[in-house]
Amino acid sequence: MDATPTFCTIIPPHVLDKMATSEDRALSDLARATLERDAFERTHRRLTTVIGAPSIAGAVASDKPKRTIYDAKHGTTLPGRKVRGEGDKESKDQTVNRASNALGATFELYLKAFQRHSIDDQGLPLNATVHFSQRYNNAFWNGEQMVFGDGDGDIFLDFTLPIDVIGHELTHGVTQYTANLTYFGQPGALNESMSDVFGSLVKQHSLQQTADQADWLIGAGLLGPNIHGDALRSMKAPGTAYDDPKLGKDPQPATMDHYVTTGRDNGGVHINSGIPNHAFYLVAEALGGYAWEQAGQIWYDVLTGGQISPQASFADFARLTVSAAHTRYGDGEAHQAVLKAWSQVGVPTSTNGADLPRQAGQPEGASGQQG
Repeated sequence: MDATPTFCTIIPPHVLDKMATSEDRALSDLARATLERDAFERTHRRLTTVIGAPSIAGAVASDKPKRTIYDAKHGTTLPGRKVRGEGDKESKDQTVNRASNALGATFELYLKAFQRHSIDDQGLPLNATVHFSQRYNNAFWNGEQMVFGDGDGDIFLDFTLPIDVIGHELTHGVTQYTANLTYFGQPGALNESMSDVFGSLVKQHSLQQTADQADWLIGAGLLGPNIHGDALRSMKAPGTAYDDPKLGKDPQPATMDHYVTTGRDNGGVHINSGIPNHAFYLVAEALGGYAWEQAGQIWYDVLTGGQISPQASFADFARLTVSAAHTRYGDGEAHQAVLKAWSQVGVPTSTNGADLPRQAGQPEGASGQQG
């Protein structure tokens, strides 16, 4: 399967759109500047996909990561100036150190839990740029590397603060090299959900938290002190992560009863991802212990197993997780937990005509691969 690079940002477009309509000129200007930069980077990603992205040298399937951190010095030229390489001593700049540590934590989860050697399973070097642009309220994976803004310090803080944000973005790379889920509609929401699932597992693994100890929040610590909210998303309770006049209210549904049909955000990829997110949380909660050991293994088996279509619907994915749970663990607790979780969020796992309406997935002729 050919990997199609995506451009994926951690802050959903609907949040920036809400900020951009604010009567507070400073806030709206800030949001518009971020949206314009995102649009430029997205277009650049598409162009490099068309003409061919540069090959990345130095890939060796090793049990050690190969990390390089660059500093854009508030400019927008990538990657910027190299400030820390693999094995170098810590920087005086804690943003650099956090980026390096989180790249390492993501590498460790995939290696220790799933025996995967970096993003592509071939030892892909992990590169990241910090201090991108000025007061840039986002972080993204552009198909080749990570990029972090510093935030504006009011609405959003430094984007290297939440380790799961970095795990989320790097997992877009894993998906790029495996299932290659189309970034539109339900397959796009699955793409986003995969990043939330494994981003959360990166945090849980680094803290050695069990499922009941985890907060199941994505981006906790990123919101400014005056923002009413805990994080960008909640896998445990989708729709409750934030409710603030500047950001709006978290629109994520937890079940298919509240599935959002929209043409914005590539068909609501950052919104409807709440449904498969919640299904994963329910499986992990039911099984207990470390979530990467059983629930994470099932999801990883489907992501990397080669059976999932790039245009997979929620129902397609759900059936594959049921099959994967049975293949790995038999008819026992894990298999039953997966069946129950998808039932609770309203996604069918049978093939007897009970599937979801196809309009919830990718419409004919839709193309994507941009975040």
